[in-house]
Amino acid sequence: MDYVRGALLALAVFWALQLVGSLYQMRRYREAVQDAARRCHSGFLGVGSCKVRLGRGAVAIVVLSADMRVCQFLSMSGFTVFTRFQPHPGFEELSMEAFVERLHRAKLRGSIVQAAIDALERAHRAADAPPGQAPRATEAPA
Repeated sequence: MDYVRGALLALAVFWALQLVGSLYQMRRYREAVQDAARRCHSGFLGVGSCKVRLGRGAVAIVVLSADMRVCQFLSMSGFTVFTRFQPHPGFEELSMEAFVERLHRAKLRGSIVQAAIDALERAHRAADAPPGQAPRATEAPA
């Protein structure tokens, strides 16, 4: 009986740790999106993701200015809740086409490249949406 009680206690502790870690990660995500939106407030923000079965997935934030140039590119990739968004300053002020070309030439993980392209497409859709109407939400590619 002590074995079952100990196993249930361990399960409860790990579940609580997962909950706290998830809340911590969601706070960091929200702060990164808000900071990106404040930095280029007259532009369009896109968030993309790349999910993988095994290995590191990625989340990317791309902010486009009103003239469709990249204002900011951030990415987060890793296994733990302690991963932070990393800025990529070499991609700023690029056109959308130049951004995609530089992404493919850069030595970034493939999941980051896919997430960044997804984020760029979402930001572009936001720019193309009629004024006052949010772009239609679509599911991120698996």
